[in-house]
Amino acid sequence: MKMTESYAATVAAVAPVILLVAVVEINNRRQRVRELYESLTGPITLIRAMFREGGDPSAQQVEDVARQVRATNVGARAGLAMVLYVLSAVAIISLLFLAELASLLWLTGSPTETAPGVALFCAVALGAGFAWVAYAPMLALVLPISRNLLYVLGGVADYRRFLRLLRHYRAQGAASTQAAPGAPDA
Repeated sequence: MKMTESYAATVAAVAPVILLVAVVEINNRRQRVRELYESLTGPITLIRAMFREGGDPSAQQVEDVARQVRATNVGARAGLAMVLYVLSAVAIISLLFLAELASLLWLTGSPTETAPGVALFCAVALGAGFAWVAYAPMLALVLPISRNLLYVLGGVADYRRFLRLLRHYRAQGAASTQAAPGAPDA
């Protein structure tokens, strides 16, 4: 495959369209990502506080937290799907940006009698514009995740401990720890 002028011009014309569609898509999902991570941090905060207060939490405390975990209605698959979405958005936007910039730079690589400096300036300006349009919304998508991800991951050990305690209390047959009929387990 050779880079020809017509090919580079096509890439330079098509890549921004796809790039802008991708940016619109991630902008539409940004609020959903924020809500997902906010809903995950609520129960984790309760679980961590329950174990930080020392001693063994009562069956009622465990059941209260279990109710709140069920109320978030966030499954592991939804969280994993959102993480995969974010990673694929970052990869696709980066590839589109690099393809656009490479085609523009290639087109400016064969200078003509007309001002090659202007052509290079246009390529740099377009590249900076694409970077701003693409990376600003992407950073807005990634920052809430990176801020909360370490907190959520830190709560995994406490969540496992919480589940063991919940099973223990339910195995003892305490009436207050029984799940409502048809309710999923925490």
